[in-house]
Amino acid sequence: MSPITGVHLWFDRQVTHEPFITLLDTQTQWIFNKTALYHAAGSKVSGAIPSLPAQAGEARDLLWSETGKTSAQYLQLVISASYDLLRKSREEIIDVCLKEVRQALPAAREAQLVKATVIKEAAATFSPEPGVDQWRPAQETKTPGLFLAGDWTATGWPATMEGAVRSGYLAAEAVLRSANSPQKFLQPDLPVTGLSRLFARKN
Repeated sequence: MSPITGVHLWFDRQVTHEPFITLLDTQTQWIFNKTALYHAAGSKVSGAIPSLPAQAGEARDLLWSETGKTSAQYLQLVISASYDLLRKSREEIIDVCLKEVRQALPAAREAQLVKATVIKEAAATFSPEPGVDQWRPAQETKTPGLFLAGDWTATGWPATMEGAVRSGYLAAEAVLRSANSPQKFLQPDLPVTGLSRLFARKN
């Protein structure tokens, strides 16, 4: 299994207008502007902050109680495959991530960190080994009328949420083929372009 670490930072002011940011060559990989995302989610419902979903309302209330300002901001940082962080303390992780956020976002350098939380998920996602595809069954089985769907079936993609969706499409296609009403649901992969063509040739 592969770990994912989430680092939650609350600032006393707004430090970015972007909904999310990707960082390269840093420990931090993703920065999600939860204040903006929660506000957008609430706007779709009623357009008013007081009607935000429960979790969004809690985040808003926490910002207000900790800072006394409606302009405060909540960011969530996500680090996948965070094996090295499992052994680090909460304080070490916050220090590293806060430094990277302030390097990436100039407005964060003057902002006060009001609250910080680290959540380590040691077994967040699976980490497959080469050769596991041989154990993944097809959607159509040898038993008449029995079809399989799930991220663990043979989809051509890893066993992810996207792979699970593909398995559903492939299973539906198999059902229709068995009923002599073939139909195509699975969309072809996007063409390989740019620098990715170099890697495709090697594989």
